[in-house]
Amino acid sequence: MRQISPERTDLAQTAVIALVTVAAVVLLAMVAARWSWTWFAPSPAPRAQSVGVAGGAAPAGGLFGDARRDAGASSPARTGNAIRLLGIVAASPGRRGYALVQLEANEQLAVLEGEEIVPGLRLAEIAADHLILERSGARETLSWPEKNAATQTPVFRAGN
Repeated sequence: MRQISPERTDLAQTAVIALVTVAAVVLLAMVAARWSWTWFAPSPAPRAQSVGVAGGAAPAGGLFGDARRDAGASSPARTGNAIRLLGIVAASPGRRGYALVQLEANEQLAVLEGEEIVPGLRLAEIAADHLILERSGARETLSWPEKNAATQTPVFRAGN
């Protein structure tokens, strides 16, 4: 029978113990670093709030803010020239588009296609370059202002 040298056994045993010790120290350092970072790290930057899509609501619903209109409050009569087109969010298949319009007194609203802009004036349709408004059954077109007259309000064309 062969004899096992005690020196060789001590060397193997020492190597295994050293390897296990190093692994335990590395694991302890990783756990300590993780919990130190969790406890003492700076606060993360606030994230944007997620918008939940309910039913048929478009995800761009809060894109321009949410203007609350009081249904019982009386609204001053607005003429067709008091509405100015500021932006269009075109519709995707199966969803309605939005339009950003400016009313008199610099009131800006994001209006969903099919909703009322003001009492008696409804946003009937949205196209890439114009809006179709419906006032008392009559249709009016609100288009982008001409490039050379960018500061003027858009012109309405009745009967479209």
